Amino acid sequence: MDRRLEDASLTPELAPRKFKFTSRQGRDRRTRLLAAARELLREKSPDSISLADVCQKAEIPRPSAYHFFPNIQALFQGLRLLHAESLIQRALELEKRSFPAWPDYLEALVESAREVTLSDQAYPALIYGYGLDFAETRQIGKDLDSRLARLALAGMQARFQLPDIAGLEGICGIALSIIDSIFRHSYRRQGQISDEMVLEAKRAAVAYLKLYIPELCPARRKEERAEGNEIGREPGNN
Repeated sequence: MDRRLEDASLTPELAPRKFKFTSRQGRDRRTRLLAAARELLREKSPDSISLADVCQKAEIPRPSAYHFFPNIQALFQGLRLLHAESLIQRALELEKRSFPAWPDYLEALVESAREVTLSDQAYPALIYGYGLDFAETRQIGKDLDSRLARLALAGMQARFQLPDIAGLEGICGIALSIIDSIFRHSYRRQGQISDEMVLEAKRAAVAYLKLYIPELCPARRKEERAEGNEIGREPGNN
């Protein structure tokens, strides 16, 4: 079983009451529920899957599942959090690489996002083929979007001397939204994230950021890069 399912930082607010993540039995049941949901998403559309279906596949009584996920939307949100954490991890791994210019770094982010999203058949079906829309989901989505935008900006600032522009993090957030929208368009029209649409996502995001950031920004020295990487790293990712 995928260890990442057990380690996923699932938000307690999605559950009807507080529960302990340190309980071995609790972690095991949560992991089994997530794994069962992911397996079902490889076979069926999200709209055709119920919490009862997941409990049956995981061989966990429904009353026990309520301690972790009050409904199927909360369970699906848990998988989306796992996807987001994988995106963040891949963004952090780019710290080890060098890039000639910031557009090259951004394009590498696009490729990483595609690879993570297509790493499991369940991810695109859930992210682009299903609408999760309740208060907790919207807030968690905003928080994750902000974190990804901070990481993208930190990655560029660590390597290049970007202009001092107010609201640059928000501008990066819009660029990431452009990428996500093109991925969504590709999946809904073609059932995949095609090479052509990945190229369009790169072009569109870079073109948007060029409205604010010159394409050729001076590269930072190695000492400055090391300092920038530490600033951009989130607590708990050391």
